[in-house]
Amino acid sequence: MLEKLLIIGNALLKAVFQGKLRLARLLLEGGAYINEGNERGETPISAACLGSYDDPQTRQRMVRYLLEKGADPNIPDKSGRTALMHACAEQAGKEVVSLLLENGADPSLKDYSGASALIHAINKGDRETLQVLLDACKAKGKEVIIITTDTSPSGTKKTKQYLNSPPSPGVVDKLSPACMSPSDVEIGTSSPSVLPPSRPTMNRL
Repeated sequence: MLEKLLIIGNALLKAVFQGKLRLARLLLEGGAYINEGNERGETPISAACLGSYDDPQTRQRMVRYLLEKGADPNIPDKSGRTALMHACAEQAGKEVVSLLLENGADPSLKDYSGASALIHAINKGDRETLQVLLDACKAKGKEVIIITTDTSPSGTKKTKQYLNSPPSPGVVDKLSPACMSPSDVEIGTSSPSVLPPSRPTMNRL
């Protein structure tokens, strides 16, 4: 990822991806465009979530700085992923996810595969980030989020989300408009570190 980004990314993207905050600041002060993307549509704020940072605090400082300078967290790349989705998929941490949400990141957006930030967090088994997203769901008055996770014998996961829309008739009798705790969410995976469901599950979040 780093090599590819360095080849097609502009100077600001490179600086952000490598965690060079001082250089990023100089480039922006020199007129670099905060939301300019590369050929894959990745913007500096997405690069901050994709970058391999040795120190989580460095990533947080970078993300905070870019947002303060007007970075738009809802610009999708060519795959439809926003910075929030990348942060969840790359396990950038709940602090980064919180910063994005506080600055307008929309948790209900989906990429071109139909996956939202919530689905990416669930597929990574990141319960802390999931809690942050659920809190954002409550704060925005979202009605019902239903997650179904089906794990095949090979360990491949298929997760679907239904946001603010009722399920098909007969799926459940009653749905509460409240979000549920991450402890109530079964995450299907081949890894023994999380809960592997023996059959497709439907959970209310």
